[in-house]
Amino acid sequence: MASSSLVFGLYSPQTATLRQPLVVAKLAQWHVWLPVVLCVALFAVESSSYLGSDHTSAPLRRLAEALCGRGVDAHWGDIHRFIRKTGHFMGYGLFSLLCFRGFWMALLGAASQLTRQLRAHGMALLATFIVAGIDEFHQRFLPNRCGQFSDVLLDTCGGVALCLLLFLAMQASARLWSPGHSPCA
Repeated sequence: MASSSLVFGLYSPQTATLRQPLVVAKLAQWHVWLPVVLCVALFAVESSSYLGSDHTSAPLRRLAEALCGRGVDAHWGDIHRFIRKTGHFMGYGLFSLLCFRGFWMALLGAASQLTRQLRAHGMALLATFIVAGIDEFHQRFLPNRCGQFSDVLLDTCGGVALCLLLFLAMQASARLWSPGHSPCA
């Protein structure tokens, strides 16, 4: 039984106590932030010259034609742009949720749940804006990419949208499960 607390302490940051070795507590924090680090690495790979719109157009077009038929030809430019911008919006929206998770776990000692939520969401959105800005700045130095501030704003809007949905869901859940709330009333 003694080894189970050591194992679960590695994977559950909430169980890290002062009695556990500092190494275990640090490993628990690394585990919390690993998805964020992997997402940033994915953004770095996607931000290469090999995945510019000039290289993604043909494969995505073949896929769209397989799914929808040859009718996509007439509007392919708009469809391709929509696919790429939707990828920006959703990718950075998910990144923002991963950042929220990390900050949520790091802010265990917050005064109230609402304060903890607002801080975690604010820091997640700031991290999203910064990473999106760095990504677009990097793209300015690639021959077939052009970093645009409008993409930073789009990426941040994806983060705002998904964080807002999460915030509303958390608020509804808190009200639904609060003491004194009767589901049969």
